[in-house]
Amino acid sequence: MYPRNMEIRKIKSSVLIVLGSLIALCAIQCAPKKQIIKQDDEAILRGRAQEYWSYKIKGEWDKSYPYESPEYRKEVNISGYINQNRRMPIKWEGFNAVEIWTSGEEGYVKLNIKYRYLIPETAKANFERLIEEKWIKSQDGGWYRLSSTL
Repeated sequence: MYPRNMEIRKIKSSVLIVLGSLIALCAIQCAPKKQIIKQDDEAILRGRAQEYWSYKIKGEWDKSYPYESPEYRKEVNISGYINQNRRMPIKWEGFNAVEIWTSGEEGYVKLNIKYRYLIPETAKANFERLIEEKWIKSQDGGWYRLSSTL
């Protein structure tokens, strides 16, 4: 082979390597990036309150218990919580989050709660009531319901 042909081959190889690298780099840089959308506190609190009340309505006390504040859970273990809720003469029928707002580490959820009493005289009657719950934001960023019994 002639020296000139070898030089041309080296140049072609180098050009191909550079072009390949540029194409790979462009593919990486031009690929769509995952967008991280951070929810605001009110949206997170709304989700937590809706999950909590959905569990309460279904009677899934073991699933609603972790939404109670850490202070409440120190005082009342899960068995006591489940027994307390099972003995209530009320059946939660539905809820609607009317208003939610936060202020620093405190959050408030105003709910329209639908329920009925489990006593024979009123078992067929449905009731509604507007309530306001206080929630607290923990150091881990999670929202927990403050019990009115503590």
